[in-house]
Amino acid sequence: QANLSAHVHGVSELNIVIGGNKLEMQLRSPAMNIVGFEHKASTEQQIRKVKQSEVKLNDHKALFSFSSGGCRLTQAKIDLSDLIEHKTTEKDAHDHHKSNLDHNHEHEDEDEHGDHSEIVAHYYYDCEYMDELSSISLGFFDVFPAMQQINGIWITTSEQGAASLTR
Repeated sequence: QANLSAHVHGVSELNIVIGGNKLEMQLRSPAMNIVGFEHKASTEQQIRKVKQSEVKLNDHKALFSFSSGGCRLTQAKIDLSDLIEHKTTEKDAHDHHKSNLDHNHEHEDEDEHGDHSEIVAHYYYDCEYMDELSSISLGFFDVFPAMQQINGIWITTSEQGAASLTR
């Protein structure tokens, strides 16, 4: 996983890994790009905004379209834990605690710079005809207008590359 070296509003990152018939995409974005704020949701309106954003992030058909390849979503994981408290099971609480330890380690100086909440979304696909997949179109700019740039990185068994994408 590659990470942006700086938290920049308007700029997100999309990592794509393809191996065999599996395709995994990970979006990392400042919360500001998606919900419009970066602190824990405390008002009813803010909580509603986070939940609406979660629904949009789970609508993978609005976010990704494939040229071909017969790709089918098998799982989506949306992490909004920086923004909202969810009722958790003991296992979820352990995973969340571990995730927060990792996140806090990455942002040791965060207190000096204020809240810099991040949203991470993972999308897992099985593609029946991976050899036929030639492009992926993104709908993020339409779904989340505050998103101005996506730094894309892709890795396949035969190549890797990067591109800066805008509307």
